[in-house]
Amino acid sequence: MIKILVGLCLFIVLIGLWKVVLKFQINQHFQQFKIKHLADLDKQAVTSTKPLSAHEVRIEEVEEYEQQLFDDVCQIFFERELAERNLSQAIVVQEEVLKKMPAKTHSQIRKLDLDEWSIYWTFYDQSLEYYVGRYGVFYTYVDRFGDEHKFEMKDALSHV
Repeated sequence: MIKILVGLCLFIVLIGLWKVVLKFQINQHFQQFKIKHLADLDKQAVTSTKPLSAHEVRIEEVEEYEQQLFDDVCQIFFERELAERNLSQAIVVQEEVLKKMPAKTHSQIRKLDLDEWSIYWTFYDQSLEYYVGRYGVFYTYVDRFGDEHKFEMKDALSHV
């Protein structure tokens, strides 16, 4: 009976040692893999900082219907003649317009000095800005052809 218990204990100790050694080897292999991967990333970073040749130029295709969608949403925005001045409603305005825009449209709200703020939407080279200032509300929109469109609602009480 004692021989069986000693054999069983020895077997458990051998399995434990085997697991520790195996874990050590796996950990060492993982560390080497990680170092190699970081070295590859450094090489890519160094090679990507040099200017791109004519064959390496990365072109991102933009679908025409997405550009048209951005232009259409901007036109609708201009037609609404929104005059929201409350900064607390800026997120509502931002989300309302953004949900109609193409999926890759970026947007941000900027709070400026003197209680002025703006919402800015961009889609590649196109942009729409809703700016609330001391003297009124201003829209600026750059369409897919690079033409700039403006709309102003100046306050009657503004004086310089």
